[in-house]
Amino acid sequence: MLTGIIYQLISIFSFGTSNVLWKFPQKYFSVFKIIVIRTLVSVVLFSIVAIIFHEQKGELSDWIGALIIGFTSFLGLVFYNMSLKNSKVSHTITVTSISALFGVLTAIILYNEKFTWNLGVSFFLIVTGLFLLGSKKPILHWGRSTFYAILAAIFWGITFALFKIPVEAIGSYNFSLVLECAVLVGALLLLMGESNQKSSHQPDIKTYLIIACTGVLGFFGVLFYNLAVARVPISTLSVMGVFTPVISIVISHLILQERFTVLQYVGMGCTLTGVVIISI
Repeated sequence: MLTGIIYQLISIFSFGTSNVLWKFPQKYFSVFKIIVIRTLVSVVLFSIVAIIFHEQKGELSDWIGALIIGFTSFLGLVFYNMSLKNSKVSHTITVTSISALFGVLTAIILYNEKFTWNLGVSFFLIVTGLFLLGSKKPILHWGRSTFYAILAAIFWGITFALFKIPVEAIGSYNFSLVLECAVLVGALLLLMGESNQKSSHQPDIKTYLIIACTGVLGFFGVLFYNLAVARVPISTLSVMGVFTPVISIVISHLILQERFTVLQYVGMGCTLTGVVIISI
């Protein structure tokens, strides 16, 4: 149990940092091109790990199921990046933090956990926070970025809770590789279908290094989460995951110097408080 918790803490730090770095290359590349470059790095790393540990587990149906979950999780990454293109990092990260709620609800349905009072309170606070976060003027107006972030939260919350199934069926290392391969294939297909628009900004070596760093952090985030899934209950992992946006928001404030209105800060506070209450 303790080993699994340590693995999840490493995953949280990795995802919390990489969530901020996605913003930097977006003025140079499209969302799908960034995902392709980033995932090439993680696929190479996971291929090495899969060869070293060489898990021989699972039937063909298990591998197909793992691919389906991987493609579904990929949609969360797409919507997250689409939200980032239309919003500040802190705003997107705060909204996607509600993925913990969907993770817990999925665990209740799949793993027979009970619905408790704190989930009801959390839901109220989260919805209130989302309305306050909506925009600077009309409180009840949600922009595209908020809707994209909510979709990302839904896909991530549900699929991360489902990871336990393929991890048990084909192994943590195998599923990590399958997951990243699904992301890479999905991004390549969408990249081929998008119009070829050249950016007015020319990327430098720093931009490619940031994307590569995102790939390395994604590798650690996915690997250690899938290792934790095999050792810790899903509900516990979902609760621990609430600290991921805290890390991201702190980093975005330090690096990107992001600032909001008082009302939006109140909205962030309500949303994060609602997510944290899940752990009570």
